[in-house]
Amino acid sequence: MPGQAKIFVDNSRFEASNKSYKYTLELRNIYKREKFRKSKKPIGNKFTHNSLDYFTYQKFSPYSDASLEIAIVASYKQIYGNLFAMESERSVDIERRLRNGDIPIREFIRGLSKSSFYRKNFVEKVSQKRSIELNFMHLLGRPLTDHEEIQKNIKLINEEGFEAHVDSLVNSLEYEEFFGEDIVPYERFWNSPCGAMTSSFINTALFKKGFASSDNLNL
Repeated sequence: MPGQAKIFVDNSRFEASNKSYKYTLELRNIYKREKFRKSKKPIGNKFTHNSLDYFTYQKFSPYSDASLEIAIVASYKQIYGNLFAMESERSVDIERRLRNGDIPIREFIRGLSKSSFYRKNFVEKVSQKRSIELNFMHLLGRPLTDHEEIQKNIKLINEEGFEAHVDSLVNSLEYEEFFGEDIVPYERFWNSPCGAMTSSFINTALFKKGFASSDNLNL
């Protein structure tokens, strides 16, 4: 009841069990990703017609500096949209780590999504709902599916913070299935893949008002 004193008080035992539960969920997600990775299923969109022709079972991942430079440019475009980061605003440290081979593309994407530039333009300047929509489009390449997904992520941000929300997307099985370690996320619903709802295409089209518009417009 509003204004009523809390009847049950959280103690150290409750906090310990809560942390244990979160740790169990994290281990479960890691197990799911590793199991999917060992299954060696093809990465990418799946189509109903003659789907085997659209799969690449042996993925080639170039690691030359020129190839990584292309991936870096594509990553900035995907995560920051049409907002151009000045030299002083670029994430130079994780760029260097990527080009040195210390981290894969997935960790570079994670770093960009947690950067101060991203927070400033795509978290602080927009509503919370719009921020979650942007995160899904930037990291998973798709719009939100329903209100339950919105509520679940609002709760996660309020309880554990924005970085935990980013981690939940980048560590998800969905991200693993479509992008893996070395693919820059992309918009997935311009071409009706298997399992996609018609509304996903419509919402993607509505999200992209124009190729020159900025993603952080609070619409």
